[in-house]
Amino acid sequence: MDIRVTLAAMGPIPESLLACIPTPISKTVDRTAYGQRVNVYTRHDEPDQLRQALRAVAGNVAVGVLTRPLAAQPARLLLMDVDSTLTTTEAVDLLAHHAGAGEKVAEITERAMRGELDFTASLRERVATLGGLPVAVFDDVAPAMTLSPGAQELIRAARSVGAKVGVTSGGFTQLVGPLAERLGLDFCHANELETEVVDGVERLTGRVIGTVVNREQKARDLLRFAHAHGIDPELTVAVGDGANDLDMFDAAGLSVAYCAKPVTAAAADVAIPFARLDAVAAFAFNAG
Repeated sequence: MDIRVTLAAMGPIPESLLACIPTPISKTVDRTAYGQRVNVYTRHDEPDQLRQALRAVAGNVAVGVLTRPLAAQPARLLLMDVDSTLTTTEAVDLLAHHAGAGEKVAEITERAMRGELDFTASLRERVATLGGLPVAVFDDVAPAMTLSPGAQELIRAARSVGAKVGVTSGGFTQLVGPLAERLGLDFCHANELETEVVDGVERLTGRVIGTVVNREQKARDLLRFAHAHGIDPELTVAVGDGANDLDMFDAAGLSVAYCAKPVTAAAADVAIPFARLDAVAAFAFNAG
């Protein structure tokens, strides 16, 4: 079958790695803002085996072996995780710091993202530590949610080919919503923190209300976002870093693990080991 092998790296891509790609039909080598991108078009009857073989020797080079339709056309929908993907931070950890529970919550977050804890249960446990915080804490935390390097460039690359862009997050609407609005995203879903007024001050109750955005919900978000815009799921790309993203990976046409936990990187079609989110565009849109 016809395939596209795409390699992306922060430095020059070794010729020894390129030599592992059998019988190239055509090849392009481009400089990028983060380093280098190579596209090799060829034919191969076992693309999964080729992907595994290339990844085994790729080192810090991100490898993608794409079949149709994404081998020949750009994705039409990009759905990203937020914490430690679109941003460099974990929102619940930032909030917990203000509640004096930062170390405990950060440990729970790390275990949940490695897949060692049930996400929904761990989320409720972490959110419970936030009870009593005034909602004014969002004004302090929002500026600390820094974008990952290359995030805005990736969004621009998606826009340049007319793709829809959204986020589905285990974080919180009070923080993710304004961020999505600032970035002009088409879709946003996150958890909602419950509040109550105590002595005239609106405070967090330490509970989440409504549907929890866990791994199953993230997959549903991708499919309903695609359906709402008449997009074939095979033309969708999911990007994330933790175990909570695995079902979304299964639902997408292409899954990309970004600076991810080992279980997530192993499950993804592409694993980007370096901190430049715009490298996703090389695989999703054949750009950047």
